Amino acid sequence: MGLFDIYSKEDWKVIMAEKKEIKLAKVLQDMSHSLNHIEDIMADDRELLVKLVKQNNTIVDYLKQLEVDIVEDYEASVMSELSEEEKKKMKKAQELKEVLNEFMDKRKDLKEFEKELKKHKDMLTPGQVGDA
Repeated sequence: MGLFDIYSKEDWKVIMAEKKEIKLAKVLQDMSHSLNHIEDIMADDRELLVKLVKQNNTIVDYLKQLEVDIVEDYEASVMSELSEEEKKKMKKAQELKEVLNEFMDKRKDLKEFEKELKKHKDMLTPGQVGDA
């Protein structure tokens, strides 16, 4: 096949068939390598899973050996150990917390009211008093 024979259909078909065979062989070889790599990864993953399961079982065995005392009335036991002054401080702190929560709730309501006023700003007339 010469340089000028490249235009003949018969030669062109032979060249393309050879290229397709080479490409197909290359694709099959790449797929084989990919499958081998995936198999290696799966084997590594299996080993890792086995190690994790063993470690998990060891942790479970250790936790089974621990003994835990459950204290149901923790707050009552702590409160009984506090002095009168500490009890007063705790009561004041609780009252302060309630006042603060009430303040925060009113603050949220005030913000909502301000937003509502901004929405209807064009409908309000300063100094006008009337029925709502």
